[in-house]
Amino acid sequence: MSNQRYVLLSFIGLAICVGLVVQSATVSAFAQFAFPDNRLAGLVNTSTAIALLTGGLTFAVLIRNRRALTFSSEVVGELQQVTWPTRDETVRGSTTVVLTTFFTAGLLAIYDFIWKNLADLVLFTEG
Repeated sequence: MSNQRYVLLSFIGLAICVGLVVQSATVSAFAQFAFPDNRLAGLVNTSTAIALLTGGLTFAVLIRNRRALTFSSEVVGELQQVTWPTRDETVRGSTTVVLTTFFTAGLLAIYDFIWKNLADLVLFTEG
């Protein structure tokens, strides 16, 4: 497994995301049911402890799951084979997208202005 550090990094990132979602849901549930989010041993809130436990459990399950390890390693291997665009190609492509967006927005604004004035003229409304 030559991609082990990237796989571990992705598992850590996923465990952190799961922990954050669980903490948010726990805080919301505590607020909904008027349950106090007390400190445990004066260190962390109950919701934070639940989130840390859930994140750690998620990481442990992912590390022990052979299919998850294999899949993640294969994904990293495929991403290493991708031919990424150069900086110049990225700047050119982004500039093209931004300019096209501005052109389209301007064109739609002109059409909107024309149709509004035409509708006001036909319907005899000013405003």
